[in-house]
Amino acid sequence: MTRRGWIASLVGIVLLAGACSHPTAIRHHVHHPTVTFPSLPPPSQVATAQVPSVPVFDAPGGLTSALNLANPSILEPSNRNSPKEPLVFLVRAAQPGWLQVSLPHRPNGSTGWIRASDVTLADDSYTMVISLGAHHLNVFSQGRLVDQAPVAVGGSSGPTPTGSFYVTEVIPCNSTSGQPCSVSGPYGPGAFGLSGFSNVYASFAGGNGQIAMHGTNQPFLIGENVSHGCVRLANPDMARLMQEIPVGTPVDVTA
Repeated sequence: MTRRGWIASLVGIVLLAGACSHPTAIRHHVHHPTVTFPSLPPPSQVATAQVPSVPVFDAPGGLTSALNLANPSILEPSNRNSPKEPLVFLVRAAQPGWLQVSLPHRPNGSTGWIRASDVTLADDSYTMVISLGAHHLNVFSQGRLVDQAPVAVGGSSGPTPTGSFYVTEVIPCNSTSGQPCSVSGPYGPGAFGLSGFSNVYASFAGGNGQIAMHGTNQPFLIGENVSHGCVRLANPDMARLMQEIPVGTPVDVTA
């Protein structure tokens, strides 16, 4: 082999070795998908009455009220045995100076307009959802499940109405009707009054047929259709919820 041929062969070997020992990297474009986190639902707004009676109008700007709702915390001064919860509403919509609210009044699902100046507003992050068929309560805060419990619901003669309601009052056992009561009684540690009413009973046990969530002295019936329309919880569950849930909290009752 000539000197020129030998050099050419040597160069070829070096180039081949270089190609094997340092391969050219193949660059792939890696697509990183955009992760979109779901936005948290906005908190509910609860309107608390600041006047003795709140006039309710059919439309914003009305001059003549269609309804006037008394505010018990002002008209009926509180005492140690019978504290009175203020009148509250769940806000559905707003216009300057006016609020559309759910009403604690028949028929179920009623809404009306009130003056914004008659109330103060506060946010509420909680929502309770009751499934009648599943006999189950789910409690959400900012869209996240934070509590749950089995429940008993209305029987065939007094079914629990479905719909969108809210907590109108929190009634501890020792303030029910202004009379001392026992946690071993039919309402356990207390009750949540709801803005809904029985579709069967115009009145019940001296009341106006308002439905409620409350404890029970018959925990063995939890999971059954046995009440006159109220939602019953085991006493430990009811006691816990009474420490968590404020008035005005939405309560959706589904089939």
